[in-house]
Amino acid sequence: MTYPKNLADDAKVYDVFLGRPQTFTPFTETCEQIMRGRSPLSAGQRELIGSYVSRLNSCPYCHDVHNEAVKAYGFDSALTQQLVDNLDSADVDDQFRTLLRFVRKITEGAYRVSERDYEQLYAAGWDDDAIHDAVIVTCLFNFMNRLVSSFGIEADDAYLALAGPRIKEQGYSASLENLAESAG
Repeated sequence: MTYPKNLADDAKVYDVFLGRPQTFTPFTETCEQIMRGRSPLSAGQRELIGSYVSRLNSCPYCHDVHNEAVKAYGFDSALTQQLVDNLDSADVDDQFRTLLRFVRKITEGAYRVSERDYEQLYAAGWDDDAIHDAVIVTCLFNFMNRLVSSFGIEADDAYLALAGPRIKEQGYSASLENLAESAG
């Protein structure tokens, strides 16, 4: 159940976006570029980072929605929880594990990021483009987790069943455009 009076009890994130198109139309286009644009990180890896950040931040809506996208991209649906429970034994390669350790550090206290973190990332084989993209995805999800949680937005099973495939097939901008057309 959402908290603001101007949102329906079953409002979703795109309802918030549609209420402020001047802000969220360009924001959604930015999300599209961050999550699906050119990157050394695959769209699936970026969704996994988003799901992981959302789980670390205890944001069920973002975790569940983006974990459905993780599944749509062919990852195990239990992987995000494995990452949170024990990153060292989770089913990812060592290179990606190093990047996820960095993502966790940003999420839990970005002020602690240091040159040493970058040295570890470079030693693991990551370049500046990949690190940059991981930072931006992490920041995006930290922002969205706070927005969604602050408004009390929740997702039911029916919504979740459609969310992952929709993200994979339509992306972010097209999803907002389709919802705006059906609402207006």
